[in-house]
Amino acid sequence: MEKYKFLLENAMKYYASDEETIKYFNRIPLSRYHSFKYCIEHINSKTSLELSKIIELGTSRSYVDGRFPGCNSDVPVYWEPDNPEKWDWSAGCFTRVFGELANNCEISTVDIQQNHINRCKLMTKDFSNKIKYYVTSSENFLTQLPSKSVDLLYLDTGDMSPIEFTAALHLREAKIIVENDILKDDGLILIDDVRNCTSKRAGEISDYGKAKYSIPYFLENDYKIIMDEYQVILKRN
Repeated sequence: MEKYKFLLENAMKYYASDEETIKYFNRIPLSRYHSFKYCIEHINSKTSLELSKIIELGTSRSYVDGRFPGCNSDVPVYWEPDNPEKWDWSAGCFTRVFGELANNCEISTVDIQQNHINRCKLMTKDFSNKIKYYVTSSENFLTQLPSKSVDLLYLDTGDMSPIEFTAALHLREAKIIVENDILKDDGLILIDDVRNCTSKRAGEISDYGKAKYSIPYFLENDYKIIMDEYQVILKRN
């Protein structure tokens, strides 16, 4: 993780100043570096010979950060695998980072748009033996999972605006996760963009952003927060 620390630590500073973040959240939450590191160490600490199952809802969909030409483009020339400074760190690069650094695992990355999956396949081709790619809705995919089958579930569907649409989707996902008992007893839920300033600028009151309904639902259903920063990590109580 250390080689990506600076990039993950500074990615959001281009889009929200420390002053603005403090204005909305009364602190500067720890970056994705810390939550990614926690989850990767959790996966890599497992001693079972069975592959750890990682599910990503909402795939890595851009070759480059929004500050550079080619963001969210379908043109593969914009992907520069040897120039990580240009990768889309403001979106986290989850599929690429976990594909590279999480050991003895199988990653299923899910997105409703084929072109997003096509981009992800290019960005992760060096680790494609560990990754399965699915073009379907998050809700449809979740309903197919056996109970107690997932070690790490990453919720990253939807956009930050309009927030209400995405928050409602996250709640529906959360209900499937809980009702179908998808996570293993020591499984983790990682939620992205919880303390993103975008929704606050639009007048959102909740400090949970697109997770404003899903996090309370998880807490009401025997989950607890174990990391409460830019991203939130939950596990069974």
